[in-house]
Amino acid sequence: MSKTVSFETLVRPDTPNTYLVLPAGLNSTAEADKSSPVFGEPAEALYQRLKMLAGTKDGWTIAAQDDEKMQLEIVATTKLLKFKDDVSVRVCPSTDGTQTSELAVYSRSRLGKYDFKANQKRVHSLLSELKGNAAATA
Repeated sequence: MSKTVSFETLVRPDTPNTYLVLPAGLNSTAEADKSSPVFGEPAEALYQRLKMLAGTKDGWTIAAQDDEKMQLEIVATTKLLKFKDDVSVRVCPSTDGTQTSELAVYSRSRLGKYDFKANQKRVHSLLSELKGNAAATA
C-alpha cells in the first residue's frame, strides 16, 4: 500500500467487512457508519498523537503516511490468525474555526466476506484510546 485512500471518493464493497467513521463536514461518496467525535485539540497535535499511538500499537505497522494531508495507512495484523487488515486514518481540522479536530477512519478486511465486527471494534478502540490519551495529556 503506497498511496493514501481518498475519503472523498471512497467506494465501499458490498461485503459487510468494513467500518467507516467520517467527520460531519467531510463530503464523501461513501456513507459513514458513525460520525467522528470531536477532539479538543488542534489537528496537528492530534496527528502527532495518532502517529505515536499507531507506531507503538501491537500488531500495527504504518505502511504509508502523508504529513501534508495528516493521513496514515496502517496494516493491522490480527493476533490469532495473523490476518492483515487495512486502516486509513486522516485527521481533519474543524471547519468552524475552533482549535478542535475530527477523524476520518476506514478499516477493512483484506480477506473474507464477514469480519464479525472486527473492523468496528478496531475503530472504536482507536477512538477510545485517542480520547483517553487526550485526557491524560491535558
